[in-house]
Amino acid sequence: MLTKSFIILATLLFSISLQAFSLGDAASAISTIDAATNTQKSASSTKKDTSSGLIGMLTSQLGVSDKQASGGVGSILSYAQKELSKSDYSTLANAIPNASSLLSMAPKASSAMSALGSLGGSNGGMAALASQFSSLGLDSAMVSKFVPVILDYFKKSNATDAMGILSKLF
Repeated sequence: MLTKSFIILATLLFSISLQAFSLGDAASAISTIDAATNTQKSASSTKKDTSSGLIGMLTSQLGVSDKQASGGVGSILSYAQKELSKSDYSTLANAIPNASSLLSMAPKASSAMSALGSLGGSNGGMAALASQFSSLGLDSAMVSKFVPVILDYFKKSNATDAMGILSKLF
């Protein structure tokens, strides 16, 4: 808002200094600024709506909090990052808006689970994933409830490649 006011003031002062000021010029300048501001707000809200879509689906369908939904998706992404090829992980992550942010919201697996994960392959990785869900206050069985919701999100987003990759992973 402060920036918008500054731009309007600067436009008016510039117009006065050129001796070409009219109310029509001021109205035109304000209309242009309003249109640009509304475009930015629209783009911002669209991105927010898209990124909150998956989290919204998880909270409404599973009754988890936003923090649990975000941390759970991040934990699944963390597991996928360790288990998948870079190409497959990239496909999966690109199908989830703000995946890197969600990944950073994944709780750290306990050190015992991390050690087990590094030794035991995917079984150890699943144990680490269960530990992360537990850190979020979620039962480890919730992993199997998150996955179908994520798959449904991919289906609605027409992310069929990501659907196939996640289906094979779980």
